[in-house]
Amino acid sequence: MQIRFVALSLIVVVFVVGCSTTSKVDISKLEEPPSTLEIASTHNERVEAIDTLWARISIRAKGVYPDGKKYEEQGEGHLQIEKPSGVSLTIRKLGELYFAYGANSESYWSFNLLDKEQKTMQIGRLEDVSVEKANQLGMPIHPGELIELSGLMPIDLSKAGGSRWSDDGKLVGVTVPSQWGSFVLWFDPRTNLVARSDVYDRDGVHVASASLTRYKPAKVPNQQPVLVPGKIEITNPGQEGFVRIEISEPASKTIRPMVFDPARLKRAYRVDEVIDLDVEFENREQTMDATP
Repeated sequence: MQIRFVALSLIVVVFVVGCSTTSKVDISKLEEPPSTLEIASTHNERVEAIDTLWARISIRAKGVYPDGKKYEEQGEGHLQIEKPSGVSLTIRKLGELYFAYGANSESYWSFNLLDKEQKTMQIGRLEDVSVEKANQLGMPIHPGELIELSGLMPIDLSKAGGSRWSDDGKLVGVTVPSQWGSFVLWFDPRTNLVARSDVYDRDGVHVASASLTRYKPAKVPNQQPVLVPGKIEITNPGQEGFVRIEISEPASKTIRPMVFDPARLKRAYRVDEVIDLDVEFENREQTMDATP
């Protein structure tokens, strides 16, 4: 499986929920949509009840490589989230770990373990991240905003825009600015659950979309279960194919600190090469400046 495509798609899958609609209605004839305050109040009450999320995932990816060759792959792994900044995603195939992504309050990183003779790690400081560095990992969004985009973080009413109907009049969208653009969370007004989301860059270009369905209860100690998506399907504008994620056994539980510690993971995975993205991009800039 193409590691870059998987990284991009999985990150978007896990942290963004959305899809596009084609049928349109005259939304001017509809009643006013629920207000942002109404939507956020119910949403925030639900997600504030869960501080961590652990889940098993299975993945199916289908698409086309840059050389035009088609592929279809499957894998399985784990998703682990610890608010407000801890993220861990691992993917296995035939029992062998071959890809891992993570982030904490200081850094973001990925591991390519497919080649057992040349395991590599890419890592960068969160405070120095740029669009170009994130793209190196196949990420269309700021690593520090991954959990905000997961649908598990409360909506900040001081930053959210007004609510509006989707083109088909079935969903209510709320726009929230991001460090590199914006994203729109689309809610089903019948359930007040996030049903889709669209991500845009700073130029307003549509970056990613995904659909989110089959919500299921995640166990939370000493509280009522919290609904989380059970199936997420991602498509990226301009790319053929999809990535489909099935989530099972979701629960809020204590997560081992090691999964958010890149130094410990580097030793555990016995990495052969470490690519410091900050150093690499600094060297690139110096090379470009020195070129006549």
